[in-house]
Amino acid sequence: MSELKVEQPAFSMDELDRTVPEKVESHVTTLEDDENRNPRNWSPTKRRLMFIALMSSSILADGGMTWGSTLIVPQAMEWGISVNHSATSMNYGMLLQGIGGLIAIPLIETYGRLPVWLWPQFITTFMVLGATLSNDYDTFTAFRSLQGLFGTVPQVVGLPIIHDMYCPEDWPQMINIWGTTFLIGPFIGPALAGYIGAGSNWKVSFGILTVFYGISTILIFMFGYETYFVKGQQCQRNSRLQSILGIKNHNLPVGRTLGYWTKLLVIYIFKLPLLLTGIATMVNFCWPIGITVTVSTFVAEPPYLFNTVQSASLRWAPIIGGLIGYAFGYWFNRWIERSRRITWRPEYRLHGVWIAIGTMACGLLTYGFTLNYGKHWIGLAFGWGMVVAGMIASTVHHRI
Repeated sequence: MSELKVEQPAFSMDELDRTVPEKVESHVTTLEDDENRNPRNWSPTKRRLMFIALMSSSILADGGMTWGSTLIVPQAMEWGISVNHSATSMNYGMLLQGIGGLIAIPLIETYGRLPVWLWPQFITTFMVLGATLSNDYDTFTAFRSLQGLFGTVPQVVGLPIIHDMYCPEDWPQMINIWGTTFLIGPFIGPALAGYIGAGSNWKVSFGILTVFYGISTILIFMFGYETYFVKGQQCQRNSRLQSILGIKNHNLPVGRTLGYWTKLLVIYIFKLPLLLTGIATMVNFCWPIGITVTVSTFVAEPPYLFNTVQSASLRWAPIIGGLIGYAFGYWFNRWIERSRRITWRPEYRLHGVWIAIGTMACGLLTYGFTLNYGKHWIGLAFGWGMVVAGMIASTVHHRI
């Protein structure tokens, strides 16, 4: 009778007992290492400084583009053109802002947040410097157009940065704060530009804007960090210089990633819910921005005959209206959330639209009738303030 042969295991039980804990320990160490690299676990000071840098660039996105709207009269006199013609120097820049924002989205996902945020801001600084040194309308308009193309990036990169740095429960508050900076910027910018230009000239005013862009670029360089983080994609493992240059911010293939996000962007643009939301946002924003870039032309003519300081001071109406709109939108939608907490549905947020849209409509009527019949400028101020209050109130409620 033959003996049974017992096949020996490839490794002993003692080796197995040692190997399993080592693998578990290695896996746990990897997870802990990933968590330590997660931007949501950065120190509050580091995140706060980076958020300040983000706000400094965001407020300049539209604020810098509309900076010259109160300086069109002295520019027209210097260049020997009409005031209406001088006012068109901002048109192409505003158009290219939208195009630049669309171009930036795939680049942000391909190369990371920091390089697509830092380098356009750096380029924009020199575009504003070029506009400052321009001596004719055509050169000035060309530099302003390029300013719009490159300077719009902070409005696009802000959401991904906030998403990366903060937990979901913090998103509404941080997005509201960040969003309000670039919504108020188009009104603060022209006011400051007018005050500075009235005490000196338009070149000095644009020189100050160049300094603001330079400071913002320095803040990004000092306090800005790459925030792209997805587990398993080798994120947050490169040097700071590499992250600034967009090298190894993740391990995804550049070409395929760029193609994927470009295709996804086109698909999402024409998704009906997003398309309708985009159209509604466009309608909301076009009126306040349109008034901002044209009102100086209207009030420079009879019966108002505003000088540069008076035109700049008129901008306080939308600034105050915007702050009121922010406060109302935030409070009203918090009230809706609390009162519907038991049976909460996202659609309840749409209730925040009705009062805001009504306010915008009344504001446009007040502004239009005042301008058409040449009534007192206080009607322009109240109408403009109501339009901006409605715009920001309707925008804030979407983020609650």
